[in-house]
Amino acid sequence: MFSQCNITDSCSTSTDFSMREITGRWVSREGAPAIRIYRNISRKGGGIRLCLTYNNPLVVCDCTVYNVFGLHYIELYERITITYDREQEVLYLSAFGEYVRQEN
Repeated sequence: MFSQCNITDSCSTSTDFSMREITGRWVSREGAPAIRIYRNISRKGGGIRLCLTYNNPLVVCDCTVYNVFGLHYIELYERITITYDREQEVLYLSAFGEYVRQEN
């Protein structure tokens, strides 16, 4: 009945991706805080975490990335969904916008 595409969630982004595909450092095109997605090796089962940083290198928030029924999200005052576009290497966070992989 309704299309899954809307202005805030592009059809090109996908929720069907491996968590390991998105690990690394990401920067925003729109001035949102930089993020780093990494595998938590301190826990027995591992797990993926997301760090938000602003203008300084201090970590402001370190959140667990959840995957429930194929939906990737973090809990930061509200649920922030994560989608990924493999073709263009673009990560999309619902509250912060588009991110591209940071060049080393």
